[in-house]
Amino acid sequence: MLALVSLAACSKKSEDTPTPTPPAATTGVTYTVDGAAVTATTSGATVVGNQIIVSGVSGTGTANKGVLLTLPKATGTYTLSATSNEDATYLASGNTSDFYESTSGSIVVTTYAASTTTGASNIAGTFTFTGKNSANATKTVTNGTFNVKY
Repeated sequence: MLALVSLAACSKKSEDTPTPTPPAATTGVTYTVDGAAVTATTSGATVVGNQIIVSGVSGTGTANKGVLLTLPKATGTYTLSATSNEDATYLASGNTSDFYESTSGSIVVTTYAASTTTGASNIAGTFTFTGKNSANATKTVTNGTFNVKY
């Protein structure tokens, strides 16, 4: 009987369960316009003075579509308007009259990590906006995400 009690008191050392590694954040630019989800085939970012221009483009020539986001070099929430320093533009085709400049909306920069090493800087966040073209037609861009290394 004593042997059974002794065995019951012993416990198998449990193996530590390893912490799963979270998946890497998806890089690129995605958004929805006119109910259609878009994933840019090419994305990038360029520093211009105190701002960063993030681009996400699909297609070529007159089939070229995409977004351009003009942002400060900092995390935060930025309200878009016709007069704000921050800007979002939707390009509906390669035709210049198909540019829709933001009149309202917001851009949230959740990650800004500058580096002196080319390709090691990163900017990421979300966006949504309504834009107007030269003919006063509007487009609404929703569910926008960006995660770009530059």
